Amino acid sequence: MPSSSAPIDWTPMIIGFIAGLVSRLWSLRSGRDHFPGYPSGYVSQVALATIAAMIGSSILTALEGKEFTAATFLTLAATQFRDVRNTERRTLESEENLILVPRGAGYIEGIAVTYEARNYLAMLVALVTSAGVQLFGALIGIAIGILALIVSEIMMSGPTVGEVIDVRPAKIHFEKGSLLYAGAVMLMEVGLPHTRQRWLDDGLGVELLPKNRRGQVVLWNVAQRAAITHSAAAAVGVQKDVGYPDQMPLCRMELPTPSGNAGLGILPIDRDMDRLIEAIRHTPVLESGKWSPMRNTVKHREKSSESQI
Repeated sequence: MPSSSAPIDWTPMIIGFIAGLVSRLWSLRSGRDHFPGYPSGYVSQVALATIAAMIGSSILTALEGKEFTAATFLTLAATQFRDVRNTERRTLESEENLILVPRGAGYIEGIAVTYEARNYLAMLVALVTSAGVQLFGALIGIAIGILALIVSEIMMSGPTVGEVIDVRPAKIHFEKGSLLYAGAVMLMEVGLPHTRQRWLDDGLGVELLPKNRRGQVVLWNVAQRAAITHSAAAAVGVQKDVGYPDQMPLCRMELPTPSGNAGLGILPIDRDMDRLIEAIRHTPVLESGKWSPMRNTVKHREKSSESQI
């Protein structure tokens, strides 16, 4: 006679699946940087979220049923999410030539990593929730799932520029006839008189002042300044077209004195200083500029002299 197997309790898998799916849908906010903005983008991300949540929630159920082969295949399927990162990177890189103010390689890599990591995070939330339900019951498992959702959102938020840098309005002006300045920072030379007048009439400038050593590291990173410039242009628009380099928004360091400060100038379509500052503050800090050992020697000497006094 065939042996009867014990019925499988599907509750941990169902609750874990819902928690993992909610985790990904929660982060599926439409925006210009990290999230899809078209129906096709939503469909693909929801489909991947469904797969990730299903994998995470079913691993324990497969192991409990001694389906070790199934658990192994689920783990192998999870590794395919790395293709999401490569696909997103290729898509964004192909768009770079079509954008007036490019994101830059560092920003693109950060966006691609975020897409990949959110699928893994949905899988982990589903796994933790299903384990909580299986070990402690449905109510405690749901509480664990809610806690996992909150922790996952905190983990993926990441630092922003405003946490390490002060952003202040700066006056757009010219020195020596044609040198464009945003506050004390020289940006570029503008040769055409009518373009100089356009900068004076419509231009907006801000100064970026590091709050600490980490802020100095962020500003000295070229990829980070490209990301800041892109965020500024995406927030207020830019009066620029192909073939007009003197209308290009720029973010440059204050030189020749290496003060650690930077300046940004832009010819916006929407001349809204508050929106510009807010967009710069909310620009994510890129991985490439987080932990460089660079130190601003000028400010270090100033701080040392002040402490001696």
